[in-house]
Amino acid sequence: MMFAVVFFVVAFLAFLGALSLVFHRHPVIATLSMAVATVSIGVLYIMLHVPFLGLFQMIVYAGAVMVIALYIIMALGPEESGPAVGSVQTVATFLGALLLLLAIYRVLLRSDMGPMPPVEEAFGSIQSFGLALVSKYA
Repeated sequence: MMFAVVFFVVAFLAFLGALSLVFHRHPVIATLSMAVATVSIGVLYIMLHVPFLGLFQMIVYAGAVMVIALYIIMALGPEESGPAVGSVQTVATFLGALLLLLAIYRVLLRSDMGPMPPVEEAFGSIQSFGLALVSKYA
Protein backbone atom coordinates (compact mmCIF):
# COMPACT_ATOMS: atom_id res chain seq x y z
CA MET A 1 0.00 0.00 0.00
CA MET A 2 2.75 2.44 0.96
CA PHE A 3 4.68 1.54 -2.21
CA ALA A 4 1.69 2.55 -4.36
CA VAL A 5 1.27 5.86 -2.51
CA VAL A 6 4.96 6.75 -2.92
CA PHE A 7 4.87 5.67 -6.57
CA PHE A 8 1.89 7.87 -7.42
CA VAL A 9 3.25 10.86 -5.48
CA VAL A 10 6.62 10.64 -7.25
CA ALA A 11 4.95 10.07 -10.64
CA PHE A 12 2.75 13.12 -10.04
CA LEU A 13 5.85 15.19 -9.15
CA ALA A 14 7.52 14.06 -12.38
CA PHE A 15 4.38 15.01 -14.32
CA LEU A 16 4.16 18.44 -12.67
CA GLY A 17 7.86 19.05 -13.27
CA ALA A 18 7.47 18.19 -16.95
CA LEU A 19 4.40 20.41 -17.30
CA SER A 20 6.18 23.30 -15.60
CA LEU A 21 9.17 22.76 -17.89
CA VAL A 22 7.01 23.05 -20.99
CA PHE A 23 4.65 25.83 -19.94
CA HIS A 24 6.73 28.14 -17.72
CA ARG A 25 8.09 31.25 -19.42
CA HIS A 26 10.96 31.90 -17.02
CA PRO A 27 13.95 29.75 -18.09
CA VAL A 28 15.43 29.36 -14.59
CA ILE A 29 12.20 27.98 -13.16
CA ALA A 30 11.78 25.76 -16.23
CA THR A 31 15.29 24.36 -15.72
CA LEU A 32 14.64 23.70 -12.04
CA SER A 33 11.37 22.01 -13.01
CA MET A 34 13.35 19.78 -15.35
CA ALA A 35 15.60 18.89 -12.42
CA VAL A 36 12.52 17.93 -10.36
CA ALA A 37 11.27 15.76 -13.21
CA THR A 38 14.62 13.99 -13.68
CA VAL A 39 15.04 13.32 -9.94
CA SER A 40 11.49 11.96 -9.81
CA ILE A 41 12.19 9.67 -12.74
CA GLY A 42 15.36 8.51 -10.97
CA VAL A 43 13.30 7.66 -7.88
CA LEU A 44 10.86 5.73 -10.09
CA TYR A 45 13.77 3.74 -11.53
CA ILE A 46 14.94 2.90 -8.01
CA MET A 47 11.42 1.82 -7.06
CA LEU A 48 11.42 -0.48 -10.11
CA HIS A 49 14.54 -2.19 -8.70
CA VAL A 50 17.00 -0.64 -11.16
CA PRO A 51 19.15 1.33 -8.72
CA PHE A 52 22.11 1.89 -11.04
CA LEU A 53 19.96 3.56 -13.69
CA GLY A 54 18.11 5.58 -11.05
CA LEU A 55 21.31 6.90 -9.48
CA PHE A 56 22.81 7.51 -12.91
CA GLN A 57 19.70 9.52 -13.86
CA MET A 58 19.92 11.62 -10.72
CA ILE A 59 23.67 12.20 -10.67
CA VAL A 60 24.30 12.80 -14.37
CA TYR A 61 21.11 14.48 -15.55
CA ALA A 62 19.78 16.22 -12.46
CA GLY A 63 23.27 16.96 -11.22
CA ALA A 64 25.70 17.72 -14.00
CA VAL A 65 23.48 18.53 -16.98
CA MET A 66 21.09 20.74 -14.97
CA VAL A 67 23.98 22.67 -13.43
CA ILE A 68 25.47 23.30 -16.86
CA ALA A 69 22.08 24.33 -18.31
CA LEU A 70 21.42 26.64 -15.34
CA TYR A 71 24.91 28.16 -15.67
CA ILE A 72 24.38 28.89 -19.38
CA ILE A 73 20.96 30.43 -18.72
CA MET A 74 22.32 32.62 -15.95
CA ALA A 75 25.35 33.64 -18.05
CA LEU A 76 23.18 34.66 -21.01
CA GLY A 77 20.59 36.42 -18.89
CA PRO A 78 17.40 34.87 -17.57
CA GLU A 79 14.87 37.02 -19.43
CA GLU A 80 11.44 35.57 -20.00
CA SER A 81 10.70 34.26 -23.46
CA GLY A 82 7.99 32.44 -25.34
CA PRO A 83 4.33 33.11 -25.87
CA ALA A 84 2.16 34.36 -23.05
CA VAL A 85 0.28 31.73 -21.08
CA GLY A 86 -3.23 31.52 -22.46
CA SER A 87 -2.20 32.35 -26.01
CA VAL A 88 -3.42 30.33 -28.97
CA GLN A 89 -0.16 28.40 -29.14
CA THR A 90 -0.36 27.39 -25.47
CA VAL A 91 -3.98 26.29 -25.76
CA ALA A 92 -3.24 24.35 -28.96
CA THR A 93 -0.27 22.62 -27.30
CA PHE A 94 -2.40 21.65 -24.30
CA LEU A 95 -5.19 20.30 -26.53
CA GLY A 96 -2.70 18.37 -28.65
CA ALA A 97 -1.18 16.79 -25.54
CA LEU A 98 -4.65 15.90 -24.27
CA LEU A 99 -5.54 14.25 -27.59
CA LEU A 100 -2.27 12.31 -27.53
CA LEU A 101 -2.99 11.06 -24.01
CA LEU A 102 -6.50 9.98 -25.04
CA ALA A 103 -5.10 8.11 -28.05
CA ILE A 104 -2.55 6.32 -25.86
CA TYR A 105 -5.29 5.45 -23.37
CA ARG A 106 -7.46 3.96 -26.15
CA VAL A 107 -4.53 1.89 -27.45
CA LEU A 108 -3.80 0.58 -23.96
CA LEU A 109 -7.45 -0.34 -23.43
CA ARG A 110 -7.54 -2.35 -26.67
CA SER A 111 -4.23 -4.13 -26.06
CA ASP A 112 -4.29 -7.56 -24.52
CA MET A 113 -1.35 -7.33 -22.17
CA GLY A 114 -1.08 -9.98 -19.52
CA PRO A 115 0.92 -9.77 -16.33
CA MET A 116 4.62 -9.11 -16.61
CA PRO A 117 6.82 -12.21 -16.46
CA PRO A 118 8.97 -12.58 -13.36
CA VAL A 119 12.56 -11.38 -13.55
CA GLU A 120 15.67 -12.81 -11.94
CA GLU A 121 16.69 -11.66 -8.49
CA ALA A 122 19.76 -9.70 -9.61
CA PHE A 123 17.92 -7.83 -12.37
CA GLY A 124 18.94 -4.18 -12.48
CA SER A 125 21.75 -4.45 -9.97
CA ILE A 126 25.11 -2.85 -10.63
CA GLN A 127 26.77 -6.27 -10.72
CA SER A 128 24.45 -7.68 -13.40
CA PHE A 129 24.71 -4.48 -15.42
CA GLY A 130 28.51 -4.54 -15.30
CA LEU A 131 28.65 -8.24 -16.14
CA ALA A 132 26.39 -7.75 -19.18
CA LEU A 133 28.40 -4.73 -20.23
CA VAL A 134 31.77 -6.48 -20.27
CA SER A 135 30.63 -9.90 -21.48
CA LYS A 136 27.51 -9.76 -23.60
CA TYR A 137 27.94 -6.31 -25.16
CA ALA A 138 31.75 -6.01 -25.21
